[in-house]
Amino acid sequence: MNTQKPTIRIAYLAASFCLVLAMTTLASAAEWGTLKGRFVLDGNAGEAAAINANKDPEFCGKHNLVDEAIVVGEDGSLANVYVYLRLKKKQTVEIHPDLETADAEPVVVDNKGCRFEPHAIVLRTGQTLEIRNSDPVAHNTNLTVIKNPGFNQIVPNDSPLTKTFEKRESYPSSFACNIHPWMKAYMLICDHPYMAVTAPDGSFEIANLPAGEHEFIFWHEAKGNMKNMPFEGGKTSKKGRAKLTIPAGETLDLGETLDLGEIKVKPAVLGK
Repeated sequence: MNTQKPTIRIAYLAASFCLVLAMTTLASAAEWGTLKGRFVLDGNAGEAAAINANKDPEFCGKHNLVDEAIVVGEDGSLANVYVYLRLKKKQTVEIHPDLETADAEPVVVDNKGCRFEPHAIVLRTGQTLEIRNSDPVAHNTNLTVIKNPGFNQIVPNDSPLTKTFEKRESYPSSFACNIHPWMKAYMLICDHPYMAVTAPDGSFEIANLPAGEHEFIFWHEAKGNMKNMPFEGGKTSKKGRAKLTIPAGETLDLGETLDLGEIKVKPAVLGK
């Protein structure tokens, strides 16, 4: 019996499978990119109002507290803008291998100087939120969420509160301290890593996004959805969303960047 042809065929099929697998791997390795930009205020939103620290004034009153709803740098840089990938109900997204699991390090929010520090954070589902109290006065943290269980607890000085969340939220959720009612902060909970909040210099970067078209939400606490806001190459919708195409890089670790450049935000977008 001649077994040469079946053997050759099996070898050919094996080689073809390896070639397809290699091509698939290479294609997958090329399908990542980065989104970045910088927000600046294009106009005058007014001076940040001074806080009347009438609770625990002997301590809180010495910190020169101001309303942090809109934080603008000397050069107009706009902090605390949220930019994040929007997923519809039950929709999922491919996640870069380096980002498949949530960061083991907790995200820390401190009650410090009678304010929350930092003022705006992002948290991934399954990642630990750690809430501390570095002040010599009592603070509570009241978190209002929609899809996850909320909480309202006193924050001990000697033992931080730790929380985790199982579901993503559609929009950033608010922190409050009922003892000191001027204290507010925000947290976005997502079940993917593709989210950012702008730094004090107004910049943000979301790396290792899957290449292709995605919808992003632009949100700021002063007004919520940043509606009809122009940026290089387009503008947001009346719901503060924009469809953006993330370019693919050549390798898994070297992606291309979609740079939205300097995004000029009119005061009206922030309700001013």
